[in-house]
Amino acid sequence: MLPALLGSCQRDPVPGTPDAPDAPEPEPVDSVLTRISVQSEGRPIRKLDLFVYGAEGLRALERQLTLDSLSGTLNLPTLPGEKLLVGIANSPRRFNQKALERYDAMEQLSFDFADDNPEYPILGGVVRTEEQAGKIVLEPLLCRVVLAKISNTMDDYELLEDPRIRLTDMPAAAEILRREEFRPAELIDGTWTPLPYDVGFFSQTPGTVLWCYPNDTPENVLGVPRPTMEFECRIRGQVCTFGVPLPPLTRGCTKEVELTVDGPGSFSYKVR
Repeated sequence: MLPALLGSCQRDPVPGTPDAPDAPEPEPVDSVLTRISVQSEGRPIRKLDLFVYGAEGLRALERQLTLDSLSGTLNLPTLPGEKLLVGIANSPRRFNQKALERYDAMEQLSFDFADDNPEYPILGGVVRTEEQAGKIVLEPLLCRVVLAKISNTMDDYELLEDPRIRLTDMPAAAEILRREEFRPAELIDGTWTPLPYDVGFFSQTPGTVLWCYPNDTPENVLGVPRPTMEFECRIRGQVCTFGVPLPPLTRGCTKEVELTVDGPGSFSYKVR
């Protein structure tokens, strides 16, 4: 109670004493227009979240807004000074603005692979403005791994029956603004995707697509394993599995795999 009591005591003004001058009010800070444009390279956008951070000092969040899309240029009133403009499209979850009130926190924002959708992929990008203008280039995290060709070189017209593929050792999550050095902390295995036909004498070009998040660990660096494409089939009633280790996967990349099976324990592959 002591602070409240101290704060409530006042003395009557002494007669004839002039009143103390009021403290001057702070002058309002003039706002400026920051021009924002967004490029998604033709990828569909059904929701776009924009974040405006100061580019200097604490790099605090100044504004956040959610749009259905953005075509053309948006002129947004902001405080003076250059900005860090962050765009995130097709987020499956709402953002906690309090947790993202510093750009340092935004840099650590991750999305789970299980929440992504190839039809409306999660996209992200950041740009520092120049002369109060900036273009955000939105890019996906998702990488495409395509089984471009599967061949069977066994004699006597033996079939690769019930063929199917999946990816193993996939990154479980990735940071939306990271551009390189993706080093996943947790790995998951994908689900099996059946191929349309058994593989016989003629090579097939199924074009089956598998998706995963990036892991660009160099091939000469030991550490977290990179994803592997597994091909499984039955040969003479025996279940056989063939693993194709993938090269470093950069953000949003596409890799095509060609696989040749010579027998239950023999195969070769190309990745390009």
